Amino acid sequence: MMESERDPKKIALLLLKATALTDEQAFRELDAPKYTSVDYVRMACHILLKCHRCGTCCTTGDPIRLLPEDAALLAKHLKIPIDKALKKYTIPDPDRQGVLDFKHILPCKFHDSGAKGCKIYELRPWSCRIFPFLGIYGSENQIKVNESCPGSVETMTILMEAVEEERKGQLDSALDSATVDPDEVRDAKRRLRSALDSI
Repeated sequence: MMESERDPKKIALLLLKATALTDEQAFRELDAPKYTSVDYVRMACHILLKCHRCGTCCTTGDPIRLLPEDAALLAKHLKIPIDKALKKYTIPDPDRQGVLDFKHILPCKFHDSGAKGCKIYELRPWSCRIFPFLGIYGSENQIKVNESCPGSVETMTILMEAVEEERKGQLDSALDSATVDPDEVRDAKRRLRSALDSI
C-alpha cells in the first residue's frame, strides 16, 4: 500500500463512512460477508500499523492457530506433503474443532530472532495476520489492543485521535445515517475490506 493511502486522516474518514451504515443496510447481496463496526476498526488499524519488528507476537503467542488452508500453504511452501506438514508442525486445537495449533512454540519455530522476523512471513497463518488487533471472544463490539506490541498501541492512538479530529470537523452532518450516501459507504467498506487481502 502506498504511503499516501496510509494517511491517518484519510483512513479515519474511510472508517467513519464505512461505519455510518451496517453491512446489512449497505449491501443487498445475501452472500456478501458481513462485518461489524469493530471489524472495520481492525481493518483500519491494519492499514496504519507500522510493525516495530520487536518479535513479541512470535515469542509470546500461545497458541498460534492455523486454519486448514494455512497448513496447506505451509506444506506447499516447504515442498512436503500436507500430511507430513500436519504431523511435523501441528496439533489439533483442544478448544476449537477444525482448527490446528503450531506445536513447538514459544518462540514460534518460524521466528528468526537474528533477523527479528518471520521466516514464512508471506504465508503466515491467519491468526498471525490479524495480530495484534484481536477481537474479544464472545464480544463483537470490542478490540483487544495487545499492550506488549508497541506498534498496536501506537496505531490505535493515531487512529482514535484522527477519528476524533474528523468527528469534530464537518463530517458529523455528512455521516448522519439519514443523509449518508449509500454508494460512498459501500465504497469505503470495500476499500477497508481490501486491507484484509494485504495483511
